Amino acid sequence: MRTIHNNNSELVVSLEEFGLSKYEAKAYLTMIGKGSLAASEIAYYSNLPRTKMYPTLKKLEKKKLSVICRQKPLICSAIAPQEAFGEIVELHERRSKNMKKIVDILQKINDEVQNPTGSEERRYCILDPKSALEKVSSLIASSKSSINAILDVWGLRLISQCKTSLLRAIDNRIKIRLIIANQCIGNESLLTLPEGIHLKIGDVFSNTIIIDTNSMVSIDSSNGKAAVFTSIDIFGLSQLRNFEDRWNNAIEINHPVNTDPDIIAKAIQLTKAIENGLSSHLFVHFINAGDDSPGIFVKSIEKCGIKISDNHVHKVLNIIDFALRMQFSGSLKHDKNSNTIIIQSKPESKPVLPWAILLTLYLKYIGNESKIIQSSKQGSCAQIIYIKLSKPIP
Repeated sequence: MRTIHNNNSELVVSLEEFGLSKYEAKAYLTMIGKGSLAASEIAYYSNLPRTKMYPTLKKLEKKKLSVICRQKPLICSAIAPQEAFGEIVELHERRSKNMKKIVDILQKINDEVQNPTGSEERRYCILDPKSALEKVSSLIASSKSSINAILDVWGLRLISQCKTSLLRAIDNRIKIRLIIANQCIGNESLLTLPEGIHLKIGDVFSNTIIIDTNSMVSIDSSNGKAAVFTSIDIFGLSQLRNFEDRWNNAIEINHPVNTDPDIIAKAIQLTKAIENGLSSHLFVHFINAGDDSPGIFVKSIEKCGIKISDNHVHKVLNIIDFALRMQFSGSLKHDKNSNTIIIQSKPESKPVLPWAILLTLYLKYIGNESKIIQSSKQGSCAQIIYIKLSKPIP
């Protein structure tokens, strides 16, 4: 018994590293060990004050670590640990991998400085923030074929200050591709970028700018200093391959001028969820079409961290419209005269039927029965889907 108690005490401390308070950690461990319980039972088994249980359970629910059944007495169940903490663990693993890559890069730099037998000396220079901006702007303006960059918020701010050079590169038909961090959504620097730049969003924790195939700039986000490599050779080729891999796995986004950052963020979340298996659940719920199916489906979406039930229907339509424009070169239009929603995509894009099904389930959830009345293809695989509503959208 003492061993179990000691283990629980250690787990409580460990859970505090995930952002839980001592009360939240004890309550969560109790539900993991005992199953679904009433609030009073959780207080008893976890040796917590009953007066503190309801706010504690509400905080756990808000953190998506538990589910409260709305009945009397309140019954609370814990979310399975892998589902509850999986995303946090994955984030730390990605950060750890990125840190390892940085260490590897630094080691390569160190190895070059040591100039071992049989190797050629490679030179780089360290610049202060002001000089780094001037150098990056100069390299962009003189680029001959391509500009590829992986940017966090700091790097995006720096490259947005090179607008004149970027416009010159665009006029010279230079291909510019930027992978920006999720945290850049809504950043003013993003909105100042000129059109003609290919943008994607991904998990980014560093700054690397590759000009053509002969110059590379690595920027430190903590102080703005930069390391400039003017002859990148094999090292640069590996960085280019790394960029291509990350580009293929990132999410494309059209120029988001005047778009609500919250709409962009939710569109990205939904797109990731659909690409990671949500589409199969969509078809299951759509085929079953039971009375409770929309409600169950919306709850399953919100377990993924995507809150849509709290949003007005017009905002949900805008979120789906932006996702279609971002990923499918398509659009969503609401024809008030015919009380119809039209979803379409351009040729050679991915199927948009999952988005149509998602919308019909959501509309049914808010009390507006809808059905797909026509799905057709035009031209070379262009898709058009019509959804008929049972009543007008206010």
